[in-house]
Amino acid sequence: MRHFVGCAGWRFGNFYPQALAPKEYLSHYSRVFDVVEVGVPATYEHSFWRWARETPEGFRFVVRIPEQATTTIVEEGSALSNLLEAFRPIEEKTLAVVIRAPRGLALQDGQKWLERVLATCTYHGYSAILDFAHPSWFQDTTYNILRKHGASMYWRSGMNARAAITSDFIFLRLAGDGGNWKAELEIALKEAGQEESQVDMSIIIADSPQGANAALRHLGLPERKYAGPMPAPALPVPAPRWSAGSRMVLCVDLNAFYPSCEELREPALKGRPHAVIMTDQPAGKITRGVVSSCSYEARRFGVRSAMPLARAIALCPDMELRPVDIAYYKQVSEKVMEVLSGFADVIEQASIDEAFLDCTSKAAGDASPYEYASSVKRAIRERCGLSVSIGVAPSKSAAKIASDFKKPDGVTVVYPDRLQDFLAPLEVGRISGIGPKTQQELKKIGIATIGQLAACDVQKLTSRFGRNGLWMWQVATGADSDPVVPREDHVSISTEHSLEVYAKDRKQVLAELTALCDELYDRVAGRGYLFRTVGVKIVKSDFSVETREMSYQGPQQRRESILAAIPQLVDRFDLDAPVRKVGLRVTNLAHPGRHEAQRTLLDFVEEEEEQ
Repeated sequence: MRHFVGCAGWRFGNFYPQALAPKEYLSHYSRVFDVVEVGVPATYEHSFWRWARETPEGFRFVVRIPEQATTTIVEEGSALSNLLEAFRPIEEKTLAVVIRAPRGLALQDGQKWLERVLATCTYHGYSAILDFAHPSWFQDTTYNILRKHGASMYWRSGMNARAAITSDFIFLRLAGDGGNWKAELEIALKEAGQEESQVDMSIIIADSPQGANAALRHLGLPERKYAGPMPAPALPVPAPRWSAGSRMVLCVDLNAFYPSCEELREPALKGRPHAVIMTDQPAGKITRGVVSSCSYEARRFGVRSAMPLARAIALCPDMELRPVDIAYYKQVSEKVMEVLSGFADVIEQASIDEAFLDCTSKAAGDASPYEYASSVKRAIRERCGLSVSIGVAPSKSAAKIASDFKKPDGVTVVYPDRLQDFLAPLEVGRISGIGPKTQQELKKIGIATIGQLAACDVQKLTSRFGRNGLWMWQVATGADSDPVVPREDHVSISTEHSLEVYAKDRKQVLAELTALCDELYDRVAGRGYLFRTVGVKIVKSDFSVETREMSYQGPQQRRESILAAIPQLVDRFDLDAPVRKVGLRVTNLAHPGRHEAQRTLLDFVEEEEEQ
């Protein structure tokens, strides 16, 4: 059995060296003990990133969830769900979360509450420890619910209540030195007819470092050494501010957009599992196809986008199905973009359900970036009936990463002076455009996190990945300055081709896309358009759809500008499955006479490399 032994919190007298600053306490503590039990701090958005960065790889957290976060567990957008989403920086270092059972619930209501709480924890991938303060919870039915979800009891030494093993780990909370807790546990397990051999791991939390060392002695493990008086308390840390002169970019991501649109015209779908299917069959007669998107209720059953319909139905037999209705979704999207345009200096619609807003000037007089983003959320909900998740950051790439942090219906703010703190502990796969294959190649050279990517020699990256290496490094260091580019005519010109023989490698995909270039360019030139953005779309054999775009700083009008972009965009795909369809498009269209002379993509990239 593996033992994690630590304390409740990390601030103790006579524990730290005298010269150690309070901001270094966690880092020092985590190099003495294996684990800490701690509550969620008020400024958890930034604390979780710091905790991940300042603790060694083998250190672990047990996090107490505030009671108000579990009082109402209704849907995926609950307070508990949003909070667990915010745990992502410390996800791999979190052993379990502690949930305290509320008092006063009747037996039946209490069991429903327990099922909902544990289902939410399981959905987000966290083990739970239930703190049952009242003996009414100690009964077989409750234990069976814990076993179902692999949850453990919050077991206190000296507690006169039945101990039960409901998971592959046990949690022990010691008071003082804990007394002879090992004998106490053995007696309790014997009465329960269980054996300690069923347990793979123990988490032992003491009131103090002295108590933790007493537990280590009981286990026959070496005690941990520490010394030094507690220095004076630190001054309060000032609230972060948006740096003068820094861009403020919002990435606004509509949550489960297609299913949410279906709920707008059919409110009875709300709160029920349902999915939008890519199929040629009408509603009520859908028997084949692929899941395009699904509601959060369906996701709890394991249903995901690009999943074959038969598999989705097997996971969720009661799921309701609707065919994709792009024309309707575009109407809803246009209404959303109209609302967003009122909040932005410049708006760039990245897709039907996502937009980037440069709000540097419009948000300058607002109380805080969080409040400004919250006002955007309220406007979309009130005027369009939809929920969004928003990331706020000084760059488009960081705003995109931040928008994924608190889905659904959340806001994450990344301040300019804390951009590196935010990015450093995240895995490189968080960067849009770095897929599994690129992650594997980066791992071969010792790069797993964005911080490691930023610290890497850019020449090493460019020699291995070409210009894509420069782009990855710029994103990791916060040096990317991709502008928010308006779509002036709000139209695009595109062409697609279904392949008779699926393309299986980069060379074949490049050839198919290059073959589309002449047709696309003739249509653009024939209508007299300039363009800023070139995009590539691929549809894989499993019907999953991926797109990549690249924007110029100035408008373009040459065929070579489209051709030059294609290889750069293809390099940002992971071709891990055969490709059944390819598409090429240009967007951000305008008419000549409004702009300066055009530059090619090669000019832009070479200019970036020289800086």
